[in-house]
Amino acid sequence: MQARCDSSLFGLIEFWWSVASYLASSAQTGLGLWPIPAKPFLPRAEHERLGGLITFLEAILRRLLYLEAEDLGALPTHSLNGLIAVPTRSQPHQDAPPGTALGAEPRFRLMESTPRKAANPPPKQFRTGPRIRFLDEPAPVDLRDYPALPTDILPSGILIRRLRAINHALDHPGQYITWMRRLIGAAAPVLRTACPPVFRSRRLKHLQQESARDLHAVAMMAHAPDTS
Repeated sequence: MQARCDSSLFGLIEFWWSVASYLASSAQTGLGLWPIPAKPFLPRAEHERLGGLITFLEAILRRLLYLEAEDLGALPTHSLNGLIAVPTRSQPHQDAPPGTALGAEPRFRLMESTPRKAANPPPKQFRTGPRIRFLDEPAPVDLRDYPALPTDILPSGILIRRLRAINHALDHPGQYITWMRRLIGAAAPVLRTACPPVFRSRRLKHLQQESARDLHAVAMMAHAPDTS
C-alpha cells in the first residue's frame, strides 16, 4: 500500500494507534474495570461521555486495522496462516492470574453496521377488541414526564462490553488484523464510504476532526485504489 510509504501518512497512522491505545486504556482504568469488569450502571453524564468516546474509538480502530490488513494483503477465507505480530501496544495484563480465560473477553466487531432504515410499525390489531384498563389499577409511569438529569443512573452494561472489546483488539492486534485480511479476501463490506459523523463532533477540536477525516480518506484510498 502506497499510504505507508509516505512519511506523513505513516505518522498519521502511528499517531492514531497511540491515541486509541491511550484513550481506551485510560477509560477502562478510570472506570475501575480491572481485574473485575463489572460496572453496569453509570450516571447519565458519564454514560453519554463514555458512549461518545466508544463510538469514536470504534471508528478509528476499524480504519487502523483495515489499513494494516491492506498493507499485508488479503487472505483466503479459510487460511490457516499464523497470527501476525504487530507491536502497536504493550500487554497490560501480562500479570493476570493463572486460569484467566481470554475467551470470556468480548470481541471487537470489525464490520461497521449499516444505518438503520426508518420503518413504520404495523398498526395494532386487536383480536377481541380494545383492551379496557380497570380503573382501580395504577396508571403506568411515563418517564418522558420527568426531566433528564445528569445524575440519573443508567444501565451501561453494553457500553462496558464495547469498551472491553476495544481494549481486547488493542491488546491482540495480530488476531484482528488476520481476521480483517480474511474479510478483505472475501470482499466483505467492512467500512462505509461515508465519513463517520463522530469525526465531525463538536467535542473534537478542529485539528482532531481534520486528522480523523484524513485517516478515513486514507482508508478509502486503500479500499478503492486509483488505477488510472
